Amino acid sequence: WQIMIHGESYKPIVAEAAKKSADKVYNRVCVTHLLLDEAKENRIAGAVGFNVRTGNYHVFKSKTVVVGAGGASNLFKPRSVGEGAGRVWYAPWSSGSAYGLLINAGAKMTQMENRIVLARFKDGYGPVGAYFLHLKTYTQNGLGEEYESKWFPDLQKMVGKEYLDPEASHRTHRPIPTCLRNHAFISEVNAGRGPIHMVTMEAFQDPHLEEVGWENFLGMTVGQAVLWAATDVDPKYQNPELTTSEPYVMGSHATGCGAWCSGPEDVSPPEYFWGYNRMMTVEGLFGAGDAVGGTPHAFSSGSFTEGRLSAKAACKYIDDGKAEGIVVSDKQIDDRKAEVYKPLEHYKIYRNEITAGTVNPNYINPRQGLDRLQKLMDEYGGGVTVNYMTNEKLLNIGLKKLKILEEDLEKVAAENIHELLRAWELKHRHRTSECVMQHTLFRKETRWPGYY
Repeated sequence: WQIMIHGESYKPIVAEAAKKSADKVYNRVCVTHLLLDEAKENRIAGAVGFNVRTGNYHVFKSKTVVVGAGGASNLFKPRSVGEGAGRVWYAPWSSGSAYGLLINAGAKMTQMENRIVLARFKDGYGPVGAYFLHLKTYTQNGLGEEYESKWFPDLQKMVGKEYLDPEASHRTHRPIPTCLRNHAFISEVNAGRGPIHMVTMEAFQDPHLEEVGWENFLGMTVGQAVLWAATDVDPKYQNPELTTSEPYVMGSHATGCGAWCSGPEDVSPPEYFWGYNRMMTVEGLFGAGDAVGGTPHAFSSGSFTEGRLSAKAACKYIDDGKAEGIVVSDKQIDDRKAEVYKPLEHYKIYRNEITAGTVNPNYINPRQGLDRLQKLMDEYGGGVTVNYMTNEKLLNIGLKKLKILEEDLEKVAAENIHELLRAWELKHRHRTSECVMQHTLFRKETRWPGYY
């Protein structure tokens, strides 16, 4: 099931087709809020944001809105710190806007507790799947032992026999679900038998496989190849270390976070269908990819296919006359404008009261806010430093701290337009984090061992 997709080649092809089909394309606009219709409750009316180069305010009035922004990285404290903080698995620019925008517009969310934790090459976050499946590599613990099967009995008790019973070959999942492989990995390290290594020394003796192995990273995660070169790791003569990443929140890869959307007309039972495919609980608001909950394993091709489905459904919604008579007052637009630029104003008013460096009694800057959010989510929401574990007591403390942080975000200050972008990313990440904690609190059992 591992198909080399050559994303670097097909993404420009898809983008070109999208550009040709669009009447007008606006780039570099950070969308901060969705507009709501004032004539009919719970109906979408457009979006607002600002240009990250000029600072201009943009108002888009529309009959429907399709949200296809990415999921959320950097909610949890990353393993990489300082200069390496951008070295994360999932795109650092995916700031949870796909969720923050929807939640604030009143959309109902689903499965936001289903975070993803990745097994990756240490510190460079280079992917391991291509190595496992393409180069037929395998893992060992620090003692050079095969360890996964040792955890099968415990896992069988937790998730049921059918997932892991080698005897019941017709019912056994192959490959073993990723979260369960993670669970074995994390458990082995906790038992003191780390680090976990990827056995590359055998595969890399074959010159063709060695070339494929390096090419894999030079085409996809160049930082991993650079890191190995910089730290004197040659995978032909030394098995590189693996680790598990901090959690990420997304809807398209292998996790199901996102908005509760209407299913397709032809296959959905009535309770999963309310008129238009991919429409959220807010009328006229559609989603695709990371924005839509409960449709994991869409990956790249699934996401752009879903985009096509939701665009067609949005057009049908308009053709059926469902978007008639939308009213957006100047007041709503002006109120949003004041809100969007408030961090810049706040900075202007209080900037002279800095006591030292970036310390100011009247505001916090976006970086300080992000550090605070990540520490909080890490310790109370089940991040790396607590081995992905949380409980009801911890989550309730976390939610209280998030509430206090929300009050302080009213006083976030932006020195320039770039910081204004960071401020709004932080606000969207904060809202997404709150949603993650609420959903996790709602679940009374661990549904994804190895993710949490």
